[in-house]
Amino acid sequence: MPRKADESTAVKSLAKGSYTDEQLIAMINQQSGLSMSELGFILLRESPLSSNVLMAVLQRDPKLPPLFLKTVLLASTPLPVAVAQAIQEEELLSGRDLRLVMEAQAGFTGHFLDTKVSKWMTASEGGEIWHGGHKIEFPPGALMQDAYASISISPSNYIQVDFGPDGWFNREVTVAISYKNVDLSGVDENALTLSWYDETADQWIEVASRVDTRRKYIFAQVWHFTQYTISVK
Repeated sequence: MPRKADESTAVKSLAKGSYTDEQLIAMINQQSGLSMSELGFILLRESPLSSNVLMAVLQRDPKLPPLFLKTVLLASTPLPVAVAQAIQEEELLSGRDLRLVMEAQAGFTGHFLDTKVSKWMTASEGGEIWHGGHKIEFPPGALMQDAYASISISPSNYIQVDFGPDGWFNREVTVAISYKNVDLSGVDENALTLSWYDETADQWIEVASRVDTRRKYIFAQVWHFTQYTISVK
């Protein structure tokens, strides 16, 4: 029979908050001899994880399996901004997994207010960048030159997103703004659209948009970047 002290220790090990960040990071860096399943159990039990612990997960060598990584990241949603940026910079997830993790960030507007994410893009390859559930997708050849793409989320109470880089493109670029968890009382979702801010005229200009009512996104093809917001036709 185990001693009472052993029983209490075992119970404590199953409770959230049993480990410090330093202990979790040591486990991630394979200093505890845990199996992958044991490590996964502990990390999920301790979720949402801090920025430092999540960065240790991303920086682990050898890399964690994509399914393991995706599960841990989803359990810590909404992600710290630095973590969301690192996932994209290091290209640790691809395709469907990246989309699942990034779309999961949508709807947590307050968490991402007044924050920015940047990613280096080459003109020849293009690429995509996510922040707060919002997205830019550059086709190859759209950028005039290699540049940092960025998404800044306004500190206002309205969904206002500033896309970068400034200037015009060689090809249309796709922007997607999430309206998940937005109060649409009395508003037809299909009447939603995107508008961009014309600084010269000091007014919002509507752009042709497409609404995905299942995923709660508004998509538009644009030739240049500025500040965009959700409006009603």
